[in-house]
Amino acid sequence: MFTKNIYQKSPIPIQNGLLSCRALIRKILREGKDQFILLNDIQKNEFDASVMRSFVDTQLTHTLVQATKHVPFYKRTMVSTTYNLADFPIISKVEIREHADNFLSDNHRGVIVSGATSGTTGTPLVIRQDMTSVIREQAFVARHLNWAGFKAGDKRAWIRGDMIVPPDQKEGPFWRYSWFEKIIMLSSFHMSPKNLKKYIDAMVNYGVDIIQAYPSSIVTLAKYLEVNDQYYPGNLKSIVTSSESLSSEDRQLLEKRFKCKVFDWYGLFERVAAIGNCEHGRYHIISDYSHVELIDVGNGRHEIVGTNFNNDLQPLIRYRTGDYVYLSDEKQCPCGRVFPIIDRIEGRIGDYLIGEDGQRVHILNHIPKGVEGLLATQFLQSVWNHIEVEAVVDPLIFDDKQQQILINNTKARLGKSMEISVKIVEKIQKTKNGKTRQAICTIEESL
Repeated sequence: MFTKNIYQKSPIPIQNGLLSCRALIRKILREGKDQFILLNDIQKNEFDASVMRSFVDTQLTHTLVQATKHVPFYKRTMVSTTYNLADFPIISKVEIREHADNFLSDNHRGVIVSGATSGTTGTPLVIRQDMTSVIREQAFVARHLNWAGFKAGDKRAWIRGDMIVPPDQKEGPFWRYSWFEKIIMLSSFHMSPKNLKKYIDAMVNYGVDIIQAYPSSIVTLAKYLEVNDQYYPGNLKSIVTSSESLSSEDRQLLEKRFKCKVFDWYGLFERVAAIGNCEHGRYHIISDYSHVELIDVGNGRHEIVGTNFNNDLQPLIRYRTGDYVYLSDEKQCPCGRVFPIIDRIEGRIGDYLIGEDGQRVHILNHIPKGVEGLLATQFLQSVWNHIEVEAVVDPLIFDDKQQQILINNTKARLGKSMEISVKIVEKIQKTKNGKTRQAICTIEESL
């Protein structure tokens, strides 16, 4: 919706109205009786191990049966009828990309909702869900919000990847309002140093109770407060972060400058794993959300391999996430919940580039979308106002037209005055841990 001309060209009050109507429709579709029933069920799991085990066993059996009966990939792969998880092969993005339709259930009904993974190094992986899956996901998000103290009627701030303000807008306000949700949505793409005080004032004036944000976005505000030796002047219940890794140092900075607890959430669009902070700061594997296997890869690291419970349309079994955790020595959390505890997550780093107005731009995964023949990308910036895009491409598809689309997409995120060059490479450079960074910015800057 945010990229449609009718939204971008509308006056601000109309944009607020469009946002609010969109939110109302989503609320009606996702937050009805079915979500209420599931939320009530999963809340019973939190403090009772036996109830939890029964729930998990039922969900896992359902997923394995659904897959072997109705999903072509598993019908061909599995010859056993015992529905033993260990008999299923471990899969990755490669298998899903190569056999996409074969991972879809042949007995699905109703609306199909398509979405994509972050796609930080090229073409995002498309995942499909039905409305039941969307509703179930919302129930787990709602439970975690409850952990963070959310109550009906609370006002929230939303600082994530939505293009709620046209990218070429130079003057504020850089936020819009979703009335039915009581949310002020603030743009992550306009957080230049000169605008940060306005962001804080907007949240305080709205009376925000809880902030939901990308770590990179909210940490930018926390660093502004730190540099100016200030604290958030409003009263917050909590900050809920997700979609990027949150370091312990950034958590401490946030809790100090915003004077509240941070509740971090790890999840994937593949819906194969979820990890959430409780009020005591421990990370818990949300074991009634999915079945998680932790594969020891040495040096204390364990790869997350997950089986989803909440997507009958595209059930993924023993899916390698490429993300890692470090186990905790604690067996019991002071919160009393029976979810397993881990020490920390090693996953998606909040890489960024510097836009034309000096703002950090972290959300880059939309840039490759719509570019045909693009296999992988990495953005490099060593000087102001210039970005080099290293691209791995299929030369039979990626031509001058596709290159121009890539350049235009990059300018749409970072600013029309930016100089963009594209360099075709055979492979993208990796970190020492074998990870591929989305962007590498070597510019020294200060707020």
